[in-house]
Amino acid sequence: MKKTRILLTLSLLSLTMTVSAQVQLLYLQGWGRNVIDRNKKLYWMEGDDDPCYDILNYRKTGNKETFNLKSKEQGSNERFSVVMTLNANTQEPTAMTISGTAGDKKNFTVKTTSGDSDEDARMKAYFNKLAGNPVAPSLGENKGASVPRSGEGLKAAGTSKTGVDKVADAAKGAFGKVKGLFKKK
Repeated sequence: MKKTRILLTLSLLSLTMTVSAQVQLLYLQGWGRNVIDRNKKLYWMEGDDDPCYDILNYRKTGNKETFNLKSKEQGSNERFSVVMTLNANTQEPTAMTISGTAGDKKNFTVKTTSGDSDEDARMKAYFNKLAGNPVAPSLGENKGASVPRSGEGLKAAGTSKTGVDKVADAAKGAFGKVKGLFKKK
């Protein structure tokens, strides 16, 4: 019974995390914008047509992520090794070291936003589409409407939930039901 409880809890938590985790924007100081999709194991570097790389040998230990990148372009043998340092509290990337096959090594400070929320939403939608992930409507599609920030404002505005919100709510509800099944009586 205890094994079943742990298994169900872990599976529901992983479902909830998978729903919310998609592409992440990485703004490298002095180098430009890169994008990572840890679920699909894809990485895009800024450049002509945003070259795409496969993520190989991904490992996360403490507040460090390490992985190798291999170009997806036909005939290219371009490879990189990456070490990303995460903030211990937020798990957001703060620094990155990229080493090339020629022995060159570059260190970068990393931000996960450009400072322009509309541009970030547009970039996330673009790269989610490239990765085959569900694309949330961009902020630019509702230019005239004001977006309420509080729960009361959402109820008053009568806004409908997006697909992601519905899935997240369903996962929370299922988790609550499973949790209720295992309560001691």
